[in-house]
Amino acid sequence: MATTSFVYPPPTDGKPFRLVMGLRQLDPANFLEGGSDLLTQIQERNQIIELKREIVFQALPDFTDPAEQFKELILQNLRQFHSQTYQITGKNLIEHKPSGIKVDLDTDHPFVCLGRIIPEDLCLMSRIENEWVLTAGLVAYPSRWSLQEKIGQGLDQIHQPVPDYQKALQPVMTPTFDKLVWQRPVWRLNWALHSSPQLHQPTAVHMDADPWDYWWRTERQTLTKLEGRDHILFTIRNRTEPLSLIKQNPEAAKGFGEALASLSPETIAYKGLSKQHQQIVDALCSLKLGN
Repeated sequence: MATTSFVYPPPTDGKPFRLVMGLRQLDPANFLEGGSDLLTQIQERNQIIELKREIVFQALPDFTDPAEQFKELILQNLRQFHSQTYQITGKNLIEHKPSGIKVDLDTDHPFVCLGRIIPEDLCLMSRIENEWVLTAGLVAYPSRWSLQEKIGQGLDQIHQPVPDYQKALQPVMTPTFDKLVWQRPVWRLNWALHSSPQLHQPTAVHMDADPWDYWWRTERQTLTKLEGRDHILFTIRNRTEPLSLIKQNPEAAKGFGEALASLSPETIAYKGLSKQHQQIVDALCSLKLGN
């Protein structure tokens, strides 16, 4: 990997880990992200959709219309902010110009078509009977969760496995979704440490690895509400980068190590770090200034 710094770095202030939503206002120019991994991801996503469609795509009946409207919002954003990378011909044909990859947007569900040409995973959340329900999704890069199991579930059921969710987030999750307005999309960051750089992990891929061979995985998530309707588009831009990049800044490594050391046993298990958590903490905290 050519990059010498993280796109989104680990937390380095040494503060104890807290489960928070951490929403920030989203600049429309940053709604969709490019990057050096864009072409590789597009090629891989096409293969995954072809070979594992039922794993990465699910949709409830009667929710194609809001997905189509979000498709139009994405196309508008690509025209406005990514015209050097994408060419859109008429309403139906989109091309990733550097690779020549083309997708006819009328050939399949809008999320499936878009999932072949942009790196973001796409989930549709719809308000049904007083809760926000996952009604459609194209998730090529799940981080140890199953779209087949989550489709049709509400927010609280989806997040039930997350440690401390009931106490920290359940009281505010639905009200926060309710308060979103179409003029003010938001974004947040989620992270994990994996022993494999593999992004497509509907089930965990574990392997013994030296702490410096671990991968820093980020999910840059956005929430955009549809104007005048109770539908929200949830996008996920996934990346894995070598954890060893942090060795360039021993103070930052120490701060992240201290934050990692604060994880509860339940969170350590949830993040799949039970076996090597302490080894990673020790490695991060052992670097000396000038190394």
